[in-house]
Amino acid sequence: MTASPFPHRLDPARFKGEVDGRPTALFVLRNARGMEVAITNLGAKVLQIVVPDQHGVLGDVALGYDSLDAVLGGSPSMGAFVGRYAGRIGGARFTLDGREHRLTPNAGAHCTHGGPRGARHRAFDAVQADAQTLQLHHRFLTAEDHFPGTLDLQLTYRLSDDNALVIEHRATALDDPGPASFTSHIYFNLDGVSEGKTIDVHVLWVPHAHDVLADGPDGIATGERVSLNGHVHDLRSARTLGALPDIDLSYPLESHPGSEARLCAHLHSESSGRTLEVWTTEPLLQVYTAGQLGVAEKPDLGKQGVRHRPRCAVCLEPQWFPNAPNCPTLPQNVVAPGRAYRGTTVYRFGVKA
Repeated sequence: MTASPFPHRLDPARFKGEVDGRPTALFVLRNARGMEVAITNLGAKVLQIVVPDQHGVLGDVALGYDSLDAVLGGSPSMGAFVGRYAGRIGGARFTLDGREHRLTPNAGAHCTHGGPRGARHRAFDAVQADAQTLQLHHRFLTAEDHFPGTLDLQLTYRLSDDNALVIEHRATALDDPGPASFTSHIYFNLDGVSEGKTIDVHVLWVPHAHDVLADGPDGIATGERVSLNGHVHDLRSARTLGALPDIDLSYPLESHPGSEARLCAHLHSESSGRTLEVWTTEPLLQVYTAGQLGVAEKPDLGKQGVRHRPRCAVCLEPQWFPNAPNCPTLPQNVVAPGRAYRGTTVYRFGVKA
């Protein structure tokens, strides 16, 4: 089946500019089957994913913005590669090896997604190696984000010919050790990006999570776990999202031998027939049904002028454990010289058989 043309591709000229004296641009990846992914080096943000539905009609299944100005004025997490620490760190502080480190709060009293100088806000160095591969680089400095250690991040986005977006990172500590957790914060709607569409007919399955992290005040992880037995957000069997309350929960994934990516989530839409498999090497999946998206008084306007509203997308974010630096009971990910942090996440698209 030949896909019909897609009329709403982003214009790279609208993303040319500078942020903090560094150039910004838009890069478009394409595979042989017609899948396209548009990425800006500002925050390594995925702003458009074009894939066919069950009838071969190409559609955009990722929320985003259509210009540099819109990216700068919009939600900073929209499509971003988040780091150097994904999620909230309570009190914007933690202790490592007996030394307290104070971060810059950017979510009330807390630090979220790496703080105001995190990866979401930075222009990466970027080189498009070929039609299907984008290589990016950023160096995190203690003087800028107050996390310990200089951390060098190599990031690759790659399209495979089976309609998968493969995201690989390698973070290397150049001096002092420090915690790190990266994730991809793409907002997905498998029915496409248009006014009024929600994810209510999407069906989500998270097969390998048996509990969730408990949250305290302000959604800060306490280090405790809550069993999914009898839980309203038990996703070990496929659930229609419209039948569930909003989700913003951390699902630890059961451990598995080896370092290969394994399936952590399956999403499909009964309307478009599109499917999305998420595979990862990371130990936890954050599920967010965007209940707080677009609730501010100022409208959050995306591509084609679409107003982003609550529950118009779902984020499936493989990562390490939020607030782990303050929770000794949770697994820690401390990157030190000679101990690099490597991770792979794969978003594979298809249609329901």
